[in-house]
Amino acid sequence: MTEKIFDSAFLARLALALRAVEQEALEADDPQPLDAEDYETIYTAFEESGGDPAAARKQIAATKECRDQAFSQILQFVSNLYDAGPVEGLGDEELKDMTRDAFDATACWMEDVEMHNLRIMRESPLQILLKTHHRLNEAMLDMHDQVLWPLARRISPKH
Repeated sequence: MTEKIFDSAFLARLALALRAVEQEALEADDPQPLDAEDYETIYTAFEESGGDPAAARKQIAATKECRDQAFSQILQFVSNLYDAGPVEGLGDEELKDMTRDAFDATACWMEDVEMHNLRIMRESPLQILLKTHHRLNEAMLDMHDQVLWPLARRISPKH
């Protein structure tokens, strides 16, 4: 399977669709995402505690880019199943619908495989994509846990 690289314009469109799908999936007691100004405060506190915020931003951004590319691969796989063609050509509503299916696939993967510690002997192409996306998402969350969240909890009581 050749790995397609998605351009930044498509990834920006996908981010909007994914944000809408994630909002639909949020429950009332789920923590709300941080605002841009919250991140600035956290990076300032990180620097004041001896960290290098530029390096942290760069590392998190690089992992996020890889994760978004992996999610786009899953999205393209879903689109191919529906014979919808390249995801870059989808309209906004079609993209949101496909994103919802890809998002659900990633959630099911985490719940059914990772959380129950199941072993799959032979992986399908979709399972390989899901596994890659999950690994990259976990890496990004680990970086947030190590760098950002400890400071966020100290400086912002709402999180």
